[in-house]
Amino acid sequence: MPSAPLPLPITVLLVDDQRAILAGVTALIEGESPHMQVMGQARCGRDALELAHDIQPDIIVLDADLAGEDGIALIPLLKTTCGAAIVVFTCLTEPAARHRALRLGAADFVPKTASGGDLIAAILAAIA
Repeated sequence: MPSAPLPLPITVLLVDDQRAILAGVTALIEGESPHMQVMGQARCGRDALELAHDIQPDIIVLDADLAGEDGIALIPLLKTTCGAAIVVFTCLTEPAARHRALRLGAADFVPKTASGGDLIAAILAAIA
């Protein structure tokens, strides 16, 4: 009996201006290997758009505040660039930020105070 092919890993682009967050989320996602793989990291909008175009990730984990740059405003541009599902992962807790992100096309909005399991669950739900 032939075996079913193994699913390709979910490819992820991380966008955050904080190196510690990038390192931590990378470790979290790589812990889900072989099912998830970080394909790139960006610290600003310009780099995020370039990487999204180049690597065509399945998911983008996006901070809403990129050192003063409006990460939420990037959502439509990123979706046009690569069609990836976007999970906003941020310190912002205002309901208005959540509503704006979802209205602009984010699949989910996860606070940075949430557990790593919550972020992984949001990524999996966005792919489904």
